[in-house]
Amino acid sequence: MKDIVDRVYKGRCVALRDAQGADGVLGALGAQISRDGFMRLQVIDLRASSDLLVVLNETLATDFRSLAALAVNENARDTVFLVRLPDGACTADLQTFVRAGRLRPGSETAVVVAVCEGTLEGLGGEHWDAVDAAGLVGPLDGMAFAAAHLSEADGLPIRIKAAVAVEVGAWDLCLTEILLDLPMKHALRPDLCTEQWLEADDQPAAQHLDGWGGEAARHAGWLARNDKGSLTKRVWRGQLGVLFPWIEERRREVISRHRPHLRVTEQTMPEVEMLDWGPIAIQLGNSAKGCPKAVHSARGIRNELAHGRPVTWPTISQCLDEFRTWSAGRV
Repeated sequence: MKDIVDRVYKGRCVALRDAQGADGVLGALGAQISRDGFMRLQVIDLRASSDLLVVLNETLATDFRSLAALAVNENARDTVFLVRLPDGACTADLQTFVRAGRLRPGSETAVVVAVCEGTLEGLGGEHWDAVDAAGLVGPLDGMAFAAAHLSEADGLPIRIKAAVAVEVGAWDLCLTEILLDLPMKHALRPDLCTEQWLEADDQPAAQHLDGWGGEAARHAGWLARNDKGSLTKRVWRGQLGVLFPWIEERRREVISRHRPHLRVTEQTMPEVEMLDWGPIAIQLGNSAKGCPKAVHSARGIRNELAHGRPVTWPTISQCLDEFRTWSAGRV
């Protein structure tokens, strides 16, 4: 994604070929450009109307009779136009608009990024860079997209939700957005509620194989229909990266508070800090106060994650509540 933004800021127009999840790609590009604030941004959708001049006039609140005149007008200068095409149509008009703008070269010239989910032909020449969209969106782009989309206060559940949505949605940022909007119960285990996000008309994208984090990746819609196990593994990866470190931090806190009741074993000698959840639960269970519920919950989550199995939101929520009580010193 950074490569595309860099090209735009250098004044290069970009034609993105075979951009599956085109709306999400445009959303991520738009968010980046808006955040930087270097140029004005306009999003043009030509799926409802294929008349570029009409759509541009409506968007810019102008009334020009030709694309050439509009291209050199101040309303179009220093602007990035993100253009969503239904197919290869309108490419001739886009060429006219771009060429006319280059008649007055300089930093204020309008820049166009044209995106189409199908084959995009007819956009070329000295002002255009044709870029394959495969592998364009990566995990870092996904996390940036999720951070910009989420409005809830930061916290462990929100971070898990974002990580799962990014892993499952992968390069389809439209799907990532849908997953981010799900209630927590479904968002943390989208593999168990595919009916909440799987759409009948996403079959073309679901058959697509794209790049994700340097590897080829199937669309989550395809996995939901053909390989549920791999879909669940994506959910697990999302949970693992956020939840496992949190569980490890709680283990160290439990050892620190209950150190007088803990002892080393043959596996952990000579440090009590090496005790895992199993020995901790057993040793605290033999103490006068018994083992806190939070320890059993954390142990259960750790064991599930360690064996490649994601956990549900009620399980995580219960563990969070129990550790709040434990941290308050009431157990």
